[in-house]
Amino acid sequence: MNKPVTTVTRDGAAVIEAEADIRRSAEEVFDYASDPANEPGWNIRVKRVQKLTGGPIGVGARYRIAFTQGPPAISECVRLDRPGYWEHAGESKIISSGFSGQVMPKDDGSHLLLRMQLRPRGLLRLARPLVRRRMRRELARDVATIKARLEGAAQPSTSSHRQAKQPER
Repeated sequence: MNKPVTTVTRDGAAVIEAEADIRRSAEEVFDYASDPANEPGWNIRVKRVQKLTGGPIGVGARYRIAFTQGPPAISECVRLDRPGYWEHAGESKIISSGFSGQVMPKDDGSHLLLRMQLRPRGLLRLARPLVRRRMRRELARDVATIKARLEGAAQPSTSSHRQAKQPER
């Protein structure tokens, strides 16, 4: 696993990337990592994900994400190219974000790259350097958890890329 990289864009957004090689097929990695319903299993900051739209995962699918701290966010899938790339855009009262993943096949599995863009709002903008530092550590941990779950499990969880899940009420 490479060390996470953090950059700052012209508009002040923090961009954090973390990556790992995973001994699973690109399809398995993509199906697990790109499905927001799996995020509570690899991101300790996510308590719950509720799908707000019907049908399978795809462009336009929206989710309400509850965190262990802070207000909930609404996330929307804005790009989904299985098994190579996905992207979500999110908004909450305190932050706007972008989250994407890229999966590249390798001889012995695949390579996962996760990328997060964060734009703190209001008073949280003053804490931007602390937010960047914290998220860099957390994204590296998230990638390591995805790797451990996929390599340690005989079968990754059933993905809604293959099965349509209905929104919770």
